[in-house]
Amino acid sequence: MMMELIGTIFTFIAAGLAFLFGLIYLTKPKFMNYHKMAVQEDWNELKPEMRTLITALMRALSSGFLSVSISLGLLQLRFNVVHDQWIALTILVMGSILALGSIYAMLIIRTRTAGRPPITIVGVIFILLVAGYFFNLYG
Repeated sequence: MMMELIGTIFTFIAAGLAFLFGLIYLTKPKFMNYHKMAVQEDWNELKPEMRTLITALMRALSSGFLSVSISLGLLQLRFNVVHDQWIALTILVMGSILALGSIYAMLIIRTRTAGRPPITIVGVIFILLVAGYFFNLYG
């Protein structure tokens, strides 16, 4: 019972962090500080087309984080009722694809520019999902 609770808490924390991450990228009117570091220009110095492209990419990323975070929470609630192992695996796979894909993109920025994206928070989301999976599965 305690293991199941821990799995639920880990999944909900990961989903909550992913939701906040998505909400930030959805509502920011201009790029993040690490974007500025990466492109070596201020927001107002960019061509309007570049600002549009960056804003669109931020919105696309946010929609992925928002949709996956909501799905993770709903799947966890369902898992707590029926305990089907495929649900725990689906939570892990969905979250891992989002987190690892984002980490990969952030590593490209980190290794090729002066930008320092928030890799740590996405890494924490991934670790929580992996731990939550094992607590769900063996709880």
